[in-house]
Formats: sequence, C-alpha cells, structure tokens
Amino acid sequence: MTGKREHVDVVIVGGGPAGCSAAVFTARYGLETLVFDRGNAALERCGYLENYLGFPAGIEIETFQELLAGHVREAGAERREELVESVEHLPEDSKFRVETQQGSTVETDAVIAAAWYDGSYLRGLDDPSMFEEHDHHGELEERFDPEYADSDGRTPVEGLYVASPAGARSAQAIVAAGNGAHVARALIEDRRRERGLSGEVAPEYDWVRPESEYSGEWADRERW
Repeated sequence: MTGKREHVDVVIVGGGPAGCSAAVFTARYGLETLVFDRGNAALERCGYLENYLGFPAGIEIETFQELLAGHVREAGAERREELVESVEHLPEDSKFRVETQQGSTVETDAVIAAAWYDGSYLRGLDDPSMFEEHDHHGELEERFDPEYADSDGRTPVEGLYVASPAGARSAQAIVAAGNGAHVARALIEDRRRERGLSGEVAPEYDWVRPESEYSGEWADRERW
C-alpha cells in the first residue's frame, strides 16, 4: 500500500482492545473502517491476560491479539501494521489526512485515537490544549491530555474522537474495550444526526431479538 492515496469513513489509530472494539462497532454499522496498529502498545508488555471475560483461565497476549485482529476482519474492517506519523486537516475542508511511516496517505471523515501512550501524531491539528506537561521521573515532558475529550470521546475538533488515552479507562483491557465501543457509538450517533436521522436509535442498533420473542401481545405491537 506504500504511496497509495485513498479515502475511508473512519481511521482508528491503535489496534488494542479500545481500537479494535471501536472498529467492530463502526464497521458493523457500515462505515468503511481502517485500523492502523503499530506502536508501543502497553498490552504487549504483559505476560498474561487474566481478567478479560470469556477466558476464565486467562489467555496469552499473542493469542488474544490474534483474536482481536480476527474479530476486526470478520466485522468488515481492515487492519494494517503501519505506524501513523501525522493527522492533519485537509486544506479544503474539515476532513483529515493521515500519513504513516510506511508511506501511506489516507483521507478520512473521522479519526478515533486509540493509542494509549503517544498522541504526538495529532500535533498537526494545531491545538496546543491537547497536550499537558507531565512529571516523568523528575523531568517535565508533554503528553496527550487524557481529559481533552469528553466522557463520550468527543473533542473540540470536529470528527476527532478519543478512545485512548482516557485516564483510568485505559488501565485495564476489558475497560478499554468497553470505552472503545462507547466512543464508536458516539461517532455513529453523530453520523446519524448529520444524515437527519435520530441519534437516539444508535444505542440499540446492535441489539437483535430472536424471532421466537415476537409472539402473543408482542407480535401485534406496532412500535418497539
């Protein structure tokens, strides 16, 4: 894909639990979703994952990541092992240009930041309030402000959402996954409103009743 220029609906930076969970939601909703996953992921430094539902005996990190990647593909999203270097506004509108270290250039309507440690790729959006000074072992350094986004992941930059870093919500894999889904749902709600639809429908779009439930008085109900 080196040097290729393309357009997708959503770019997700980070392919850990938060990013993959967000990708599953946006892709299943029908948004063309591209996940870039290459960087210093905290999960890779763990020896074993023991507190994630569905794996009562725990699971090896490599196996867990393979399952995440497989779920993303099954949902219809694409995942690439490329490192995002910059996210910038396109000069002609409010959309974004994403460039990777490997030479890919992708234009997108929305970006979900889901990389816990490093938000430096967002500096091209030219909003200094994204960053704060942080005392790291006695030295001051700038890092992405985990309070920059609101509780739903929305930010002052239209089209930019943050699933990670998100303070304590990024500290455990299972919590990060839930937060990624929540932020993706906020994006879907916004997209629906842009199209003149009700945003309030989005929270239940992934909830399906079995046909056997439609019996008796429920079979005659005009509206759910």
